[in-house]
Amino acid sequence: LDLVFLVDATGSMGDEIAKLKASMRSIAQQIGQLPGQPDTCWGLVAYRDRGDAFLTRTHDFTDDLGAFQSLLGRVQAGGGGDTPEALNEALHEAVHGLAWRRDAVRLVVLVGDAPPHLDYGGPQYDDDMQAALAKGIKLFAVGASGLDEAGEYVFRQLAQYTGGRFVFLTYRDADDPGSGPGTQTPHDVRGYSVQTLDRLIVRLVGEEIARLARR
Repeated sequence: LDLVFLVDATGSMGDEIAKLKASMRSIAQQIGQLPGQPDTCWGLVAYRDRGDAFLTRTHDFTDDLGAFQSLLGRVQAGGGGDTPEALNEALHEAVHGLAWRRDAVRLVVLVGDAPPHLDYGGPQYDDDMQAALAKGIKLFAVGASGLDEAGEYVFRQLAQYTGGRFVFLTYRDADDPGSGPGTQTPHDVRGYSVQTLDRLIVRLVGEEIARLARR
């Protein structure tokens, strides 16, 4: 299993980054107990936007969970400003800039709350989602607080095109992401089930590994 976390590290993402850091060891332990006990390598691409301290920061795969947690621990939320962020550039890095193993199950978990800039030129998400599909990389897009309709459209497109899934964080009050965990969401969905972030990621990974085992 090659598992990449593609994380929006702009200022509005502080709560979500904290949740990911807090649950990382639990995620790893649960994945390690899945049938077949997958040999997991972890990768990370963090992104912000032009004018911030960085555009993207890429960390290639490691099988050392402690080292990966250390990298994730250094990701801090900051910058941003306008709503769109450098998702195009970050997705390009994730698809083309990492040393994906030939025979691995290839998954990207995108956690963000904003659409990409479509006015910058350079890499474009629709080109790279096609490249991801060609490489057997599935994207699971996690919509965080404040993701608008344009962002939801792009996140859904990325997931559906590559065979992944669009999922989302929920809150006690759908109109107030600061209200804490709950069952409400502003996204255009009906009849959804609610799980914690770590269990959700493990479930998605487990379903992919089980599907491969049935072939």
